[in-house]
Amino acid sequence: MIRILTVFAAVLMVAGGVGAADEPVKPMGTIDDLPRDARLALYEAQQFMEQGKLDKSVDVLQKYVDGHAKQDDRFLMRYHLASVLVQVDRREDALEQYERAVALEPRHAPSWLGLGETAYGLGKYARAAEALTRGYGLMDEKRPDVLYYAAAAQVLAGDAAGAIPVLEELTAGTHGEPKFEWYRGLVSACLQAQDREHGQGAVSAMLSRYGTNPDAWHLAFQYGASVGDYRQAAIALTITGYLRPLSESELMQLGDLYAAIKAPAAAAGYYKAATGETATASEVERIASAYLASYQPDSALTVLEAGIRTEPTFRLWSLLGDLHVMEKRFEPAYNAFLECSRLSPEEPRPRLMMGYCALELGRYDDAIDHLAAAAESEDYAERAQLLIRRAQQLAHAVP
Repeated sequence: MIRILTVFAAVLMVAGGVGAADEPVKPMGTIDDLPRDARLALYEAQQFMEQGKLDKSVDVLQKYVDGHAKQDDRFLMRYHLASVLVQVDRREDALEQYERAVALEPRHAPSWLGLGETAYGLGKYARAAEALTRGYGLMDEKRPDVLYYAAAAQVLAGDAAGAIPVLEELTAGTHGEPKFEWYRGLVSACLQAQDREHGQGAVSAMLSRYGTNPDAWHLAFQYGASVGDYRQAAIALTITGYLRPLSESELMQLGDLYAAIKAPAAAAGYYKAATGETATASEVERIASAYLASYQPDSALTVLEAGIRTEPTFRLWSLLGDLHVMEKRFEPAYNAFLECSRLSPEEPRPRLMMGYCALELGRYDDAIDHLAAAAESEDYAERAQLLIRRAQQLAHAVP
């Protein structure tokens, strides 16, 4: 125990020196403490600023700072010079002056805040986060927005995990009434940090506080989609649609989500609502596929026929042919696959399907011709040969 106390006492002596606590803390300087020539320089710079002559204001302050850099360097003069340099968009020079100001007087909150804001604008996010955090700690009246931007800078600097605790404090109300933007920052940080536990907690807390805000539900949708929870994403985007109209792209996204969670009937409805009468061939394909998957062949037929009239693509004709086959309408199916073959003569599947349809229609010679062509493809050879044998057997059985 004696040895531990001795070491502890030694640490105190090294850290502060014997009797350091009795030494008075030197107050931070103010403008009134500046020498007369410094105050005159500030006054002259202010006059130029009021006249809109910012470059001259910079010149006055720069001249003073350069002339006193080795002796009587004042943090306030560096701070004011940096502030004007920002206004003339000389941010790198301003950053240098802010750095010098905080080195001269680490207790000056405005210098830290200016340093943080300038570093942020220059993309130096790690330094911005550090400076804004220091500035916040020194502020007489705490502004939680400063703490939020410090956390945002930390996220941008690549330390999303480190920013999460601060953002959770902000959204918990520790520093005042939470803002929706703070939740957005927290959710984004959790996504970047791949922290699903805190991310889901952030989404739940956000919806509890902002349950009537469509932006909150849209953010919940984005989170669910990003982490692969398509059911949550579909529910959140659906509720967003209750609170505000969804755009065409959002309706298509909602259709995709319902398709992903095996709800094709709902998917088809949203696809149809998204495209209206102006669907492209790919959109028509998605709608028709959803209708087919949900066993609504009549609706699929209507959509496909309308789409083919506008844009008769290979895929739409192929889907139409498959639909007719599914409904055992072999004559229109044959014609649909014939259109496919005309559009892409090298594709083997239309020939296979034409052969199958001709076989079902009793046109055995046509069936064998088409199936023989399909059999040249390795992918379809086995199925085509089976159908050819069947066609030959049926042809021989005909009296």
